[in-house]
Amino acid sequence: MEEFNNYGHQHSLLLMLNQEQLINYGTGVADCSRCGEKVSAPCFCCAEHCGFYLHKVCAEAPLELNHPFHHDHPLLLMDSHLITKPNYSSGYICDFCDEGDNKFVYHCSCCELDLHIKCALFTFNIAENNLKELEHVALQHPLISTENGDEKLKDAAKCFGCWEPLAKYTHFSSDCEFNLHEKCAKLPFKLNHVCHRKHPLVLQFNREGLSCKVCQETRQRNLGIVYGCSPCNFFIHIKCVSPLPIIEDKSHQHPFSLILRQAPFICDACGTEGNHAAYACCTCNIMVHKKCISLPRIIKSRWHRHRVSHTYFLHKEHFERLDCIMCHNEVNTEYGSYYCADCNVILHVNCATRDPFLFYVVSPENEDEKPLDIHLSSITNVIERNDAGEATIIEHFKHNHYLTLSDNIREYGDKFCDGCMLLISDSFYYCSECGFFLHKACAELPKMKPIWHHRCQLANLALTSDNIFRCELCDFLSNGLAYKCRVCGGHMSSFTS
Repeated sequence: MEEFNNYGHQHSLLLMLNQEQLINYGTGVADCSRCGEKVSAPCFCCAEHCGFYLHKVCAEAPLELNHPFHHDHPLLLMDSHLITKPNYSSGYICDFCDEGDNKFVYHCSCCELDLHIKCALFTFNIAENNLKELEHVALQHPLISTENGDEKLKDAAKCFGCWEPLAKYTHFSSDCEFNLHEKCAKLPFKLNHVCHRKHPLVLQFNREGLSCKVCQETRQRNLGIVYGCSPCNFFIHIKCVSPLPIIEDKSHQHPFSLILRQAPFICDACGTEGNHAAYACCTCNIMVHKKCISLPRIIKSRWHRHRVSHTYFLHKEHFERLDCIMCHNEVNTEYGSYYCADCNVILHVNCATRDPFLFYVVSPENEDEKPLDIHLSSITNVIERNDAGEATIIEHFKHNHYLTLSDNIREYGDKFCDGCMLLISDSFYYCSECGFFLHKACAELPKMKPIWHHRCQLANLALTSDNIFRCELCDFLSNGLAYKCRVCGGHMSSFTS
């Protein structure tokens, strides 16, 4: 074992070339003092046995790195504890892999870019096309990986370059948890793109989190690398550099063809502006965003009691009002929207589909099914009506006797409604045999009701008369009418819901 300089340590260091030397030296499980990960050979150990270890790669990492993916400023290798800015008090988040750490970091003080040592060196080798650094890593074919039953690989693992599913293409998968598609390791550093002819696009870190000019999508986390032109603030995801020329989707009867363009366009499916990449159906003469190709045909929204259908245009004369029921702004019927044919209501596409918790997709096989009438009255039978058509004698699911309509507050004003448990007021139904009372409004409550603020989201709550319950909203005990969730069993008073 040869002694080396101390790499900033107060004692001399010994180089351990293999795991056997490391074991014979008496080293148990230890962490690298720079990257914080479990140490393995080749590595440096303190000759005085003081617990200082360095991976050979970490020890030899340059103190200053001119990284091609961040060409504006050099990256300096430093202890993260020495960074005095407030948001570094408990460590940092790597701008490539999004994992936190409190050890050494490659840091740009101007841009506040932070990279793990391994992330900085890994991406540097990719940028320099130094694929020899990956020669020790076995290539895995996607079919082999998924057939071996690696569910994590199928569903979760992403390529560190493009952040597409790892199992989609042949990929490198190393022991140090760096996963990379083979095609992403061989990406050109610079390219000319038809959507941005002013300057070439260069590979760079996706730390700004700007939306892709082709797919219009913004990643929730600033991960991986993208092609971009910093002076023009123009960025494209790696997967969008060469978008699919033709896309077919079951939601539309014809294929869509890609059109790359300089000028913006208005999407015929959602009515909002798109840039650079449009998909056109020449048969229907429509042009849409890529993401709008797969818009669901029919959805059930929490904002409306019926299903709503997507259409590319509507005739204005069919609608009394053209305001979106969600945002209350006018809907341009010359472009796509969601509408209810029964109620003549309309929604913007982006309003209807923005929050996945506010709607669900009606599957094609269930499109023709008649939806449950959630407004079915709890009055089971009308025995008699007056000349105005008002039900004067009824049967109600809550009671065994006939109920008679009255507005005689003077005689019955001291009675309580057996539905909401409040004093009788306005019109009400009463039982002449046993003193049962219901406000007219309580008697007409629907048997099923969507409670939008309930934790089970889209589940309809059923009207019940279970003995005693505690209302989830007001926390009071009651034995009146309640809406009960069939999913979680929770109750809400008919008065508070």
